[in-house]
Amino acid sequence: MRVMNPTVKPGWFFRNGRQYLAVSEVPRALNVPAHQISDAIALGHLRIERVSGCKAVELAEMMNYIDLQEGKK
Repeated sequence: MRVMNPTVKPGWFFRNGRQYLAVSEVPRALNVPAHQISDAIALGHLRIERVSGCKAVELAEMMNYIDLQEGKK
């Protein structure tokens, strides 16, 4: 039997009650250029963690980054 709508999408992870998104999926989820995300990681605005061998960003931290960027505008 095939599941039509999976509950977990590829690139989304859960660990210790926290939700993470793969770094490769962040630009698509935020609708921003990839270089902006890589700059944020290099400047320390977004912290990378390894989840299941994948580089990922905590969803709450990503939302804080969005708020920070909107505040600069």
